[in-house]
This record gives sequence, C-alpha cells and structure tokens, in this order.
Amino acid sequence: MTHPYQVPQPPKRRTLRTVLIVVSVVVVLCCGGAGVGGFFLYKGVKGATDPARQAAESFVSHLEAGEPDAAYELLCGDTRGGYTREAFAQGVAKQPKIRGHKVDGVNVSSVNGRTSATVNMALTLDSGFTDRHTFMLVKEDGAWKVCGQPY
Repeated sequence: MTHPYQVPQPPKRRTLRTVLIVVSVVVVLCCGGAGVGGFFLYKGVKGATDPARQAAESFVSHLEAGEPDAAYELLCGDTRGGYTREAFAQGVAKQPKIRGHKVDGVNVSSVNGRTSATVNMALTLDSGFTDRHTFMLVKEDGAWKVCGQPY
C-alpha cells in the first residue's frame, strides 16, 4: 500500500563543497598576502641597496671613462687621506683599463650606528680578463663613498 503523502527527504548536505570553497578562499587570501608582502620586501631591500650600488657603479664608470679626478671625489675621507689626488691618478694609470663592469651583488649593513656596504663587481679589463672585485663603501654625510682598496 502506498501512502498518499510522501515523507519529505531532508535536503542533501553539501559539506564537502562548503569546505572546499572555504579552503579555496583561504588559499587565495594567503597567496595574495604573500605576494603583496614579497613585493614590499623586495622594494625595501632594493631601496636600501640601490644607493650603494649606484655609488660603486659611478666610481667604476669614472675609471672606465679615464676620469680619475671624478673617481677620487667618490672616495671616503680615510681612503683619500692615504692617497693624494695625483698618487691616486698614477695608481689608476698603472692598472689595467676597465672596459666594462657588472654588479654581482650588494650587501648593506649597519653595525653600532655605522652603515656600510659591499658591492661585488665583475670588471672586464682591456686584456679580456674578468676581475672580481669587492668595493667597500661607507656612508659619509649622507652619501655613499668607496673605502679601502679602491681598485
């Protein structure tokens, strides 16, 4: 015997679908947050290292162009104290001529209130040889200056 009334069935639960939607939203938000965070981290690091890189590249560009006086102006006070302008120009003249350069890495650090940087470069010399050189820089009066053994 059949009943004239059919007992209504409870609606199907879609728990799996709901869980998948929630998990998808969380994944999208996390990936977006990581992307935005990575972008700002990159911008922060680039902002900290770019001025030091530019100072070292400017120094090397002056040497490439045969402008030792302009390069001398980019030396820190301690290094300029060890070389007269003429002695620096003579020392540069005795070195192989730089024909090109490429920055391989920049590291900026601050220790005990003193900000310094190292800029690693591949210097292509007129002989065709590539010399790997690390330029030490310090911040003097708000500007990056090449220190130590300049070239």
